[in-house]
Amino acid sequence: MRGFMDKDFIETVEGLIFCVVGNVHPPAKAIAYLKYIPKYASGVRIKWSRSGVFYGRILPYYSAEGVFKVMQFMEEHYPDYIVHDDVLGFKLIEVPQDKVKMHYKPEERLAEIIKSPNDPLEEQVAELISIISEKSGVPSHSMGISGSILLKLHNLKFSDIDIIVYGRDESLKVKEALLELYADPRSDLKMPSGETLERWAKDITKIHPLTFEEAKILYGKEKWSRALYKGRQFSVHPVKKPEEVEEEYGDKIYRGMGLVKAIVKVIDNSDSIFLPAKYIVDDVRIIEGPAVKDIVEVVSYEGLYSDLAESGEELVVHGKLEHVKDLKNGKEYHRIVVGSFEAKGRDYIKPLRWREIAIMTRT
Repeated sequence: MRGFMDKDFIETVEGLIFCVVGNVHPPAKAIAYLKYIPKYASGVRIKWSRSGVFYGRILPYYSAEGVFKVMQFMEEHYPDYIVHDDVLGFKLIEVPQDKVKMHYKPEERLAEIIKSPNDPLEEQVAELISIISEKSGVPSHSMGISGSILLKLHNLKFSDIDIIVYGRDESLKVKEALLELYADPRSDLKMPSGETLERWAKDITKIHPLTFEEAKILYGKEKWSRALYKGRQFSVHPVKKPEEVEEEYGDKIYRGMGLVKAIVKVIDNSDSIFLPAKYIVDDVRIIEGPAVKDIVEVVSYEGLYSDLAESGEELVVHGKLEHVKDLKNGKEYHRIVVGSFEAKGRDYIKPLRWREIAIMTRT
């Protein structure tokens, strides 16, 4: 029986449904965010149902504003799930294992769909997985399906396809295969373009501090993990296998030190495809914030900023500065975290080359 992994879902005894975040969790708990609430009337039109029960989403999209609303809801209705974590140094949701009624595993659900798809969307999932598996050489048992399809809450018209790929090597093979498929005019897999690209870019600028031009570069050229299959949105989420996870909860102690803006040079991007996305950096130049001299990594809990840069490239980063103490070897250093509650949605990671592309596009 495996533990909690990134993009798993868990349902509590109260019927609340959470999405698990990352692979490092406190003993007998899961760090997660609330995704679906039974009979919840949100501002978003309810379009998810299962066994006659309708579900609402308090978090229509993952953003600082959305996380704030979730925390407000949980503190008012389910305060026992809110914890000030002494290891991570801030307040968040941790679901106790004894409150978990159901642990939904993406790999098990995908195997079920491949064996016997129950509707046109599940048939499309099986088709897409088959195409990716054949092109990449990654077997379907190294993949999974997350989101509403995992929960059997999916809506045939609106639901996206959220694919999980387990393992570093497997994820890189899938990335290479997808890029080849996007470049093939005969393929049914397409990067967004035209009106679709403009709509995606416009939507993302409403919740993240990107210009319209930056958002078009991101989705039109950079974001291999979000695209279209026969007109339906799909996404790909690499997740480390348990044996690839190097850190255990409590190995390091984290403390926030305010916000910082810096230009950094990437020297290792091998963990940037996962969540959290990690870039090992040097040649750090502080633009705003505390002038510390030992920032060695940039970490993003916002998947939008995963896999954005190769080694040698420079990034402009705005996020929360954290002091890190490694209890295993005694080392201390700093890192910049993007996707924190403290930044209130103003944080970002932007490759410096975006500026050059934007200038060239306008000329």
